[in-house]
Amino acid sequence: DVSGQVVLITGGGGGVGRQLALNFARLRARVVIWDINKDALQGTVDALEAEGYRCRSYLVDISERERVYEAAKKVKQEVGNVQVLINNAGIVACRTLWDLTDKAIESTYAVNILSHYWTSRAFLPEMMNSNSGHIVTVGSVAGLLGTYGCTDYSATKFACVGFHEALFTELKTHGYDNIHMTLVCPYYINTGMFAGCKPRLLPMLEPKHVADSMVRSILKNEVNCTLPDHVRMFLPLKCLLPAKMCWELMYRVMKGPETMMGFRGRGKATAG
Repeated sequence: DVSGQVVLITGGGGGVGRQLALNFARLRARVVIWDINKDALQGTVDALEAEGYRCRSYLVDISERERVYEAAKKVKQEVGNVQVLINNAGIVACRTLWDLTDKAIESTYAVNILSHYWTSRAFLPEMMNSNSGHIVTVGSVAGLLGTYGCTDYSATKFACVGFHEALFTELKTHGYDNIHMTLVCPYYINTGMFAGCKPRLLPMLEPKHVADSMVRSILKNEVNCTLPDHVRMFLPLKCLLPAKMCWELMYRVMKGPETMMGFRGRGKATAG
């Protein structure tokens, strides 16, 4: 039961973030959204108001540590302590390593993984004081299998998995058994973030389906939410097959490079 709880969603201005905001509002949670796009924030506020709900929105550049800490302080003062933190925001450049700019690499790391440190450090103390709360890390299937054109994106999503699992271990070791954590690793999502990509094996996931699945996992305190679920069956092959054979599988069967070569994207995105 999340009614009355403060749920904060980064990247809440569109895509999966907006759907999450709607879902939690329908569950009578007190929704807070962060985004770098002012118009996108207003779009989510309007969507909730159209259904008779309200949410608090904050214009925040989560790539800037001090901006995160300042916004977190405001949320605590104006809304209250955050019980559910959903680190959802992310960006992707989708270029080969030799075509990536230094700035693009740094930006991807700042948004996709370093921001998780700043948001978690900002809101975790209150969770620890009450031994309750929930942290949701939105990773990616690209954080489980390296993906063409994603040396920056895949690396940050791999880092999300490591960050999440290590923090989970630390909390459990020190007795914070009621601070729950859910790692979400979705396939391509049809939000515009991967516009132009043409997945070969499976169609892109719809934002509503992803958000619905995430909420179900959060409410059940599930540790992992991989979408679609059967993707997890491929992961053991990475460890069991010889490296060359695994690469051949990705290249010839899953056609990973061909999937990504049509990428157009939209720059900064609000989906994981």
